This record gives sequence, C-alpha cells and structure tokens, in this order.
Amino acid sequence: MRVIAVANQKGGVGKTTTAINLGTALAAIGRRVLVLDCDAQGNASTGLGVEPQARRKTSYDVLVGEGTLAEAIVPTKVPNLDLVPGDENLAGVETVLHSDPRKNFKLREAFDALVKSGKHYDTVLIDCPPSLSAVTINAMTAANAVLVPLQCEFLALEGLSQLLRTVD
Repeated sequence: MRVIAVANQKGGVGKTTTAINLGTALAAIGRRVLVLDCDAQGNASTGLGVEPQARRKTSYDVLVGEGTLAEAIVPTKVPNLDLVPGDENLAGVETVLHSDPRKNFKLREAFDALVKSGKHYDTVLIDCPPSLSAVTINAMTAANAVLVPLQCEFLALEGLSQLLRTVD
C-alpha cells in the first residue's frame, strides 16, 4: 500500500484539488484508492460528494482513538475510490493528543490495523491541513511519500523549504 501525504504549510496551493484529482485518476485506471481527509475544512469530503450527515466516523475519530479506519471509510460515487471524511473537530486534535507519547504515530498505527483487517488499497492519499500540526506530522509519519503542491510564487517556495526541513 502506497501512502502519500499531500502536504504544504501554505494554504491555497492545491492540496485538496491534487488529492481529489489524483485519487480519481488512479481509480479510473483500476487502482483501489483511499482518500483520507485530514483538513478541518472537510473540502475533500465535500469535493467527493460525501455530505456531512454521511460522516459518521471521521479522521478525527481515528486520530483520537474513537474509531478505526475501517469504521470511518465511506464509499464515493467514483468506482474504486473510498474516503475517510474530515470535519471541523480536526482543529482540536492537538489538544486531545498533546500528552500522548505516541501522538505522532496514530495514523501509522491505524494503517497497520487496516492492513491486518484485510482491507486493501493500492494507494492512500492524505489531504493535509495547511499547517505543521499534529495532524500533518501524523500524515508524514504514516506516509512513504510526500507530495508537495505549490504555486510558482516566492511564498509558496518558502513554505516548501520549511516543509523539507521538517521531513529531513
């Protein structure tokens, strides 16, 4: 399972658009894809047509141990493409996890449990928030690749250098 964190500390650079479009393209060629919406805005969830009332369990629940990835997965209208929705509760993850010594490994542990449950995806795309938060650190810790969308402007490049220092 290839896990890709779509991350950049700068907002508005196309993280969500990249996660949705790349996920849809991979699903169209027959890959089993899971998009994990880890942004409190929940735009990847909305963009993939999952209404708020269909979001029984979210990535927040997974991160704070109130649900598993398998419980949070919802199908989308795109064949081969599933979603773990996000919601505004993600803004409070830092507060809940601050004293947990394993706080940076919650998603990695969740993916390990998903594999053990027999659920298989070829690619997982994690749509990260525009900050270097506990959520983004979890995503990068769980990922085996980081995709950094950016615009051709100075401030976007500055955000890239900050993110690369964190990855190193």
